[in-house]
Amino acid sequence: CTPIPGLAEVDVHGLGNVAVPQIKHNVSSVVEELFCRRIPRSRCYSASAFLDNRVVTVGGKSSNSTTLYRDVWTRDETFPRAFISLKPKSRTSQSKFVFDSSEAGAYFEYKIIKGNDDIIPWSVTTKSMGVDVSWIGRGWYTLFVRSVDPSGNRDVLFSNEVNVFSWYYVPPIPWGVLSGCALATLALVVGGYFEYRRRKRRAVMERFALRRMRRKFKLKSNGAELTYQSSLPRDVQNIDKVVGGHSTPH
Repeated sequence: CTPIPGLAEVDVHGLGNVAVPQIKHNVSSVVEELFCRRIPRSRCYSASAFLDNRVVTVGGKSSNSTTLYRDVWTRDETFPRAFISLKPKSRTSQSKFVFDSSEAGAYFEYKIIKGNDDIIPWSVTTKSMGVDVSWIGRGWYTLFVRSVDPSGNRDVLFSNEVNVFSWYYVPPIPWGVLSGCALATLALVVGGYFEYRRRKRRAVMERFALRRMRRKFKLKSNGAELTYQSSLPRDVQNIDKVVGGHSTPH
């Protein structure tokens, strides 16, 4: 499956010249559809019975009597059928699928396709588990489901509204995210308001402190002047008063 540069054909013994592919093929989708056939190993000393129009083989030993088998084998030629019993409505945020089968004891394999891409390859689930696709994004999707019975037979037919369903998914409104954003915005607004009040109160306190410092400095300056005047002789103080009062001698 891998191109070989510069080589177009390969001489294969018994087949002759075989063309070498020039592109690398993606075989994953083909491999997903290949299944091994289950057959019982050769054995002896096993017990058999005819039940419900089937031959049932139980237990036995290997041909060399070294292995003891404790299994039960019967031929099942009936293919199971899968049904989608619960599915979401298109253009809604419903995301739950529940499957059912025409045979008891069967499990399910499902895959989801968007366009030409497999969003989910074939995956296993059960009737009780179902499938929840709430994680996918907005858009058109197609779900395929098939049933696998205890014998290993798989559903081989796919039909719309039975085991194939296409719908348009709309994600739910993220109320949790919106609530978180609203609470964060409210916290920022409240925090900003308290910060504004704190800064305003701080500015008022700074102005009040500045006024007190000016008043204190002024009182200190007046006290120093009074102390200076009281230290002068009395006649000098009288002269200062006369000069300060602008009085003239008679």
